[in-house]
Amino acid sequence: MEDRFTIAPHPHYAARVAAVERIVGYEFSNKSLLEAALTHPSAAQRSHDTFNYERLEFLGDSILGAIVAMRLFDLFPDIDEGALTRMKVSLVAGETLSLVAHEAGFDEFIIFGESEMGTNQRGMRSARENVFEAIVAALYLDGGIDVARSWVLSMLEDHIDERLATESENPKSMLQEY
Repeated sequence: MEDRFTIAPHPHYAARVAAVERIVGYEFSNKSLLEAALTHPSAAQRSHDTFNYERLEFLGDSILGAIVAMRLFDLFPDIDEGALTRMKVSLVAGETLSLVAHEAGFDEFIIFGESEMGTNQRGMRSARENVFEAIVAALYLDGGIDVARSWVLSMLEDHIDERLATESENPKSMLQEY
């Protein structure tokens, strides 16, 4: 598989990458993966146009969903598919991921471009969610599924609650379940 993140990490961001490695509890072999996971599209002006978190976010979203689904499936053997879906949707929702990323301290390490810095970080909630998913993918690509699973569960375990199975969800999901 071609590694699209093999360029050398930017020396200016080495401290950010090292700080996030400490937060995550994993040292990356390919530090460019983590740098890309922290890079907002507004700051992506490297040697190719995909050096930001968007592609990693795409992959991380699916990996995250699978990890959470597996955990819920194992934890709650007596809960039906609809309730498990409500729980999963709540756990992987942008609001939850943004909160968890904020609590972990990622805010100060997201790499924004000049155009985004002048907005008083109005897109911070979305950026935190995207960075969380991108970090999941970066961990998966650098260390494998066990590394990604371990980190995801360490971050979300305290948010897993059977009451999520009864909370209302979005209308589309309700229609699909019906």
